Amino acid sequence: TLQHYFIQSNLRFTMIAMNLWFVAFLTLTGLNSVLSYDGTIEEPYPVDVNEDARVLRSAVKGWGTNEGNIINILTKRSYNTRQRIVQAYKSIFDRDLWSDIHSDTSGDFRLALKGLILTNARFLAEEMRSAVDGWGTDEDELILCLMLVINDHTLLTAVRNEYESIYNEDLEERIEDETGGDFETFLVKVLNRPEFNESAPVDVELIAADITALTGYMSDPVQLGEIVDLLTNRGLKHLAALQEQFYQDQNEELYTRLEEISSHHLRDALVSLMSAASSYHRYLAYELFASMDGKGTDEDSLTKILVTRADKDLSIIKEVFLEMTGRELKDMVHSDTSRDYRKTLLGIIN
Repeated sequence: TLQHYFIQSNLRFTMIAMNLWFVAFLTLTGLNSVLSYDGTIEEPYPVDVNEDARVLRSAVKGWGTNEGNIINILTKRSYNTRQRIVQAYKSIFDRDLWSDIHSDTSGDFRLALKGLILTNARFLAEEMRSAVDGWGTDEDELILCLMLVINDHTLLTAVRNEYESIYNEDLEERIEDETGGDFETFLVKVLNRPEFNESAPVDVELIAADITALTGYMSDPVQLGEIVDLLTNRGLKHLAALQEQFYQDQNEELYTRLEEISSHHLRDALVSLMSAASSYHRYLAYELFASMDGKGTDEDSLTKILVTRADKDLSIIKEVFLEMTGRELKDMVHSDTSRDYRKTLLGIIN
């Protein structure tokens, strides 16, 4: 399957060598500072945030909504500039931009605009609330939200703080109320992950010890709790090296063994963590593909990934998506969405 392909193709020595060579080339030539932006938002220069605020106010004031002006501004302004526009809107009109746009829009289009207007921390905090609120729990969205902050401890902490500030309850306690078993343990431990030094050398001895421990935990009887505890207490760089060494020692992918011994949401959570550690961009590219593959579209997942990565690394994700699927991301989005929602996403993808 496509998922098997993208995990198995990670961390092979040829690609590692090519990546190291390219990084060295950029550093030696000084191009690393020029080419450091991996987002897709191309902001015009100069930008007048006060004028943008006035245009947005005009777009939502009175009868009717000028969706085109809203899209043109919000998809062509960087994350920091969008936050300055929100402040300017409040300063000039004494109104909240998101509240005004929320009342004038609906559905998936509204969700995409929400992700562009709110801070990433508040957006993800509210999305995690949506995943646990009401009847039933959206476990897949909980996993995705956590994976979207798995490599950014500052953002993870900010999401927790925002959640508590908005809803006056602890996110960890809410997750414990809504989930159970080893899956609950996984979510809580990821939520409480410490900040790892991902630039530090891999501890080869700890890798060997972890493989020995995992081999024992995966034998009959399987000890899923111990596996969850070990994997969620390791940095992403360590987990990537662990998977590579496991493959060399066992001639089997670690994620395959995890799939065999776990089920349902815990299986999805463990494979997501292993995939994100192995290659974060491939993981997100696959999630984008999965959100649009087959009948129906998972607009929530599609939107979350695009709006939170647009200013970070979406250009890389686009390239990986093309490599994995043979299709341009924009083409697949175009065929799976419509109207103003489509225009917004295509504006983000650029």
